[in-house]
Amino acid sequence: MKTKLTAQETPLYKVFSDDYLFTVPSVQRPYSWTTDEAGELLDDILEFINHYGIKENNVSNVDEPYFLGSIVLVKKDGPKSEVLDGQQRLTTLTILFSILRDILSDDYADDIEQMVVQKGSKILGTKDTYRLHLRKRDDEFLKKYIQEKGMTHKVTKDTPFKTDSQKASRDNALYFMERLNELDEDTIKTLPLVLATLCFIVVVSTPNFDSAFRIFTVLNDRGLDLLPSDIFKARVIGAISENEQDFYTNKWEDVEVSLGRDRFNKLFDHIRMIIQKRKGSANYKDEYEDIFSKVTGKYFIDDILIPYSEIYLKLVDFRSFYSYQPKIIKVLSLLNRIDNNDWIPVAMFYIREYNENLEEFLSLLEQFAGISMVLRKNFNWRMSKYSQILRQMEKGVDVFSEESLLMVSDDDKRAVLEKLNGDVYTELKDTVRRYVLLRLDSLLTNGQPFYDHSVITVEHVLPQTPKEGSDWLRNFSDPSEYVHKLGNLVLLTRSKNSQARNYDFNKKKTSYFQPKNGVTTFALTTQVVQENEWTPEVLEARQKKLISLLRQAWDINVTDTFGNRDKNNSKSNNSRLNKKYFINAARGANAIGTPVSDGFQVFKGSLFASSVSDPYQQGYLDLRKDLIDKGLLVTKEDGVCYLVEDYTFSSASTAAALVMGRSANGLAEWKTASGELLRDHE
Repeated sequence: MKTKLTAQETPLYKVFSDDYLFTVPSVQRPYSWTTDEAGELLDDILEFINHYGIKENNVSNVDEPYFLGSIVLVKKDGPKSEVLDGQQRLTTLTILFSILRDILSDDYADDIEQMVVQKGSKILGTKDTYRLHLRKRDDEFLKKYIQEKGMTHKVTKDTPFKTDSQKASRDNALYFMERLNELDEDTIKTLPLVLATLCFIVVVSTPNFDSAFRIFTVLNDRGLDLLPSDIFKARVIGAISENEQDFYTNKWEDVEVSLGRDRFNKLFDHIRMIIQKRKGSANYKDEYEDIFSKVTGKYFIDDILIPYSEIYLKLVDFRSFYSYQPKIIKVLSLLNRIDNNDWIPVAMFYIREYNENLEEFLSLLEQFAGISMVLRKNFNWRMSKYSQILRQMEKGVDVFSEESLLMVSDDDKRAVLEKLNGDVYTELKDTVRRYVLLRLDSLLTNGQPFYDHSVITVEHVLPQTPKEGSDWLRNFSDPSEYVHKLGNLVLLTRSKNSQARNYDFNKKKTSYFQPKNGVTTFALTTQVVQENEWTPEVLEARQKKLISLLRQAWDINVTDTFGNRDKNNSKSNNSRLNKKYFINAARGANAIGTPVSDGFQVFKGSLFASSVSDPYQQGYLDLRKDLIDKGLLVTKEDGVCYLVEDYTFSSASTAAALVMGRSANGLAEWKTASGELLRDHE
């Protein structure tokens, strides 16, 4: 038998009538609209009134209705209606009606009261009941401070609340009172008439949850998105016997309140990853149907949700939980600065199942996540890798063994060394270069660093544009070779003025790098302040030291493309340095080059792309312009440029990016005549 479905445009006076008694199931998400959404709703209706010149005496003459969207109900025979979607709108309208009722005179108030309360009958033996009931833990607050006649006058900013939902109800009530006090009396009297008779909602109802959910997924309304945790909650609680549902609903909501809604939903993404061990599907319903086949009900809450929520809190609020373990705080402070949180399920699973050698494990995880971030491994790659790591751990594979996929490959180690030896400032995105420098700072700091500053900027010692006649140009014959290197960068906790960036070294380190109290926040910056001069020799020594620190911390002691190699690999490295590599790409790019000890040399006559892609790093644009301005790159009639003499770039990737006119990984773009990659010969 087909499910009976109804959908009809309904004026608000019928929506808030004896035809419906709305209840928000305890498994639903809480009321969450802020004053932004509530204000948008009120502004839209007031604009509608103003546009059509609606007054109290001409409301019935207006033919154009105002559409408020749709709601989805699970409704059988009778008025009882479970709200699957539309709680935000129905609750906000209830608050608005309650405020209007309490500020208007009795003749208006009595009519509006009927839209808030369904009156009982002495003859039928029924009591007054409110037309909207929220989740159990929030319903009493709505009754006491909003729905009960005259109580909205007593709501203040000090009215106590226990949940985010109650706070939202209080804040929106105060907002509506303030806004309505700004309106003239005629508009206030017109507003409830327009709401009741000219504002329409499409009410979609069906007698069962599954069909209602399918309807919800195809409706585009102005409410908040249904989150994965909301879908899961309905199924988990629904699998528990009725006499225990309230008990387990409270358990669920205790976790939700302790984490906050955003982090609670992120927790579900991590739990999904741990259970499924694969990238999530875009179809939440199918995704969670698959999960329901594995686990649901009381077991899920007691053995998965609660334990993993406690572990998740330890990972994100680590300072509270590991206050006596400074080394763990140090590595977790770094992990939480990774520009994605895909590492968290792996950490959660390890702590739940093993929880031994935690510091060593987290350090290994930071090495993997940090190197992956520097190499800009994409989402699909990360999901694939972390899924495989979870499967390995489930099978009992030792994460510290050579078999573990948590170990970074030699290819990736070489690639990250090239990145670190290159022009870090231009080749790495801002979040990544900042992370690398914070990682170095943590290695230079003996104690427990705190990186919670609201602003952390990466700054140059040798400036990007030194002034003519400055000490910088006397010390550095070609500043472009050094300016964007790791050794030339420091961290500051605030942005400085652009003029100070070009000061000579002694003035710059005292007025730009050093605060008034003389103590810099970062060890990385303190080292520079302690230098007496800034010369190529000082910068190169610093570069070598910083690279050495990262080599040790990330265990990347493999041959790189800059002469930094293990002794046993010298023969193979010299062989690679003698090879020629080619690029033949779009927009006329056709170049030949070879690795050299200090970078990658592109040969005279090589052709560079006629144009650059959008986006294209500013550093590459500046370097291309500089080569053209110096006459090293000459533009032909078709826009393609050719190189007039051999030129050594800081890295193979920089060379590839300039030749191809787009960001590029030099290890994968430069190839021998037989098609072998530069990466293959390292």
